[in-house]
Parts: sequence; C-alpha cells; structure tokens
Amino acid sequence: MTIAPWTTSHAETTPESGRWLEALPEPFIGVDDGDRIECVNVAATELLAGVGRGLRGRSLREVFGADSVLSAVARRARRGASGVAESDIEIVGPGFSLGRLNVAAAPVGEFGHVALLLSRSARSRKSAPLTAQGSAARTLAHEVRNPLAGIRAAAQLIERGSASEAGALAQLICAEVDRIHRLTERIDPLGGFALAPFESLNIHEVLDRVRKLVQPGVPNLSLREHYDPSLPPVRGDKDQLIQAILNIAKNAAEAVAGRDDARIDFVTAYRPGIHVRNARDGIARAQLEVQIADNGPGIDPAVAERLFEPFATTKAGGMGLGLAVAAEIVAGHEGRIEVDTKPGRTVFRVFLPIEAQP
Repeated sequence: MTIAPWTTSHAETTPESGRWLEALPEPFIGVDDGDRIECVNVAATELLAGVGRGLRGRSLREVFGADSVLSAVARRARRGASGVAESDIEIVGPGFSLGRLNVAAAPVGEFGHVALLLSRSARSRKSAPLTAQGSAARTLAHEVRNPLAGIRAAAQLIERGSASEAGALAQLICAEVDRIHRLTERIDPLGGFALAPFESLNIHEVLDRVRKLVQPGVPNLSLREHYDPSLPPVRGDKDQLIQAILNIAKNAAEAVAGRDDARIDFVTAYRPGIHVRNARDGIARAQLEVQIADNGPGIDPAVAERLFEPFATTKAGGMGLGLAVAAEIVAGHEGRIEVDTKPGRTVFRVFLPIEAQP
C-alpha cells in the first residue's frame, strides 16, 4: 500500500502531521503519481472555491482541463526528480480563470507524489524587450487620441444645446471619451495596460456606467438590477473595472440580441462566508460578488473550456479578446471570474475582495 507523504487536507486535519501545510500562506496542492489531488491546504481551497465540487479525488486534468499547465509541470517534476517552476502562467479551467500565477513543483517521497505551490504573478516589465507588439500599442494609443478631441468637442456642443435625453447621452459620450483617453495614456509600450493607483469605489457606480453603455445597443432589452445596497467598497482601478464588466455584459447583450424577451440581470451580493487570501499582504478577505446573467442560448461547448484564453471565439469576425482582458483585469484586482452556462441561462460571477477596514 502506497502511503501519501501528506496526511492533511482542508477537510481532514491531523494535529501532528501536515500542520505546516495548513499554515502555508500560498496555495498548496498535493497530487499522486496519476495527478489525482490528495491534499489541498486552506489557501488552495479558498483560491479554488468556485471550481465545483470538492477537489480531493479529482485529477488535475478534470479540474483544470485537458491541456492543464499544472499537469505538465507535475510531470516534469516527477520525470526529472527535482523541482521545476513556471512564472506568469495563465491558469484557466472549464468555466473559470484564476489569472496569471507562478507555479513551483517538486517530487515528494518515492512513489511519484508531487507538491504544487501557487503564487500570484507579479509581472515585471522593466527588463522586457521592446517588441513589435509594444510599438504597435504605442502607435495605437497615439492614433486613438487624435479623434477623441473632436468627438468630445462635438458632444459638448450637443450637451450645451439640449436639456433632453440627448444631453444625458452627450454627457455619457464625454465620460467615455475621457475614460478611453486615460486608458490609452496608461498603455505600457512593453506590452499591456498599467493599472492606475487603486482607489476606494462603489461597485454600483461601475455597473451603472456599464448599464448605460449596453442598454442602447439591443432593442427591447430588459436590463434588471438586483443590488445589495449595503455592500462595502472595493479598492481598484475604476476605468479598468468598467472595461472588464463591460466586456462580459457586451457578450451577454450579443447573446440575447434578436430575442423578444432579451434580458440581462445585474446582481450584487456580499459573500462574508467566502474568504480569499490576498497575495499582496497575505490577508484572507471577504468577497463581493457581481453576477451578469443572460437568457441567451448558452456558450458553445467548443469554446466553453477555453473561454478565458485569448482568441477563443465562435463569433464571425470576433477576436476572442474580451473575456481574456476581463480575466486579466480582475486577476490584477486579486479577484476571479467564474461562469455557469446552459441553454437559456448563462451567469458570469466576478468576485472581488472588499476594501480592508481601517
């Protein structure tokens, strides 16, 4: 009989052995020689709280997908009989994204067991080479800014000349132009967007902007709000959170377009029973949940397992970047995205840590 080198899990904790695993601030997963999960500590349980039923007894392939990076890293560690590591890896699975993580793996014992340690990636762009992609990003930022000034000037003229609904729409145009300008100013020439300094914000202000942008695009769209008015604030980059939620909501709007009963529900809730450890300070924080639900046909199974990967799309002319960008932004806020889909209902859930109390 093979004895596992760990004898504890989040569900079964022995006071003598394995206590050190529970104390680790980083998520830990122990797998057997067949990549079946035998042990997870508290941090891993919190990180993977939304992947479905319990983790123990399931394979890495089952939890994270057929092409799991974690499976590949575990195999390399087992084959080389030494520790291996991968940095800044996108960790996704069927219906969820954990964002970009660092993964370290090492063989444990004599029977092919492997320990996997996960940590949040702290992307460093200082030493990255200037690529053609980075040059294109700078060019794009420059070219986008040129028409923004004219658009904003025209919107201001409309706003001054009307006190009706056109005035409100003009204000929205101005606000969006300003947001795009702020985003383009933060394009990193070495690849990607830089997050602005985080501020305390009300998530309902983010959702209100998204609702105003999505509503006019779909005739007969019923957009319902079910908000918890007592939600605590979150800390984040408001412009980028608007972009992340907008990308999800636009997908939902496209899914229901053409239906007589087209409907999108925005739901917010406070989840004090769910705590996720923050990689920056190691503190487990309660979560705020935002749901974006639609009554469309559901997500095509051909892309469901790759939903948060770049270029995963079945839409004609679609680039498949919206959800990948959303996942990247949410991960940068120490949050995560989950999705449940079936014909007639698709629900995206965005979890964000609430602001630390003074």
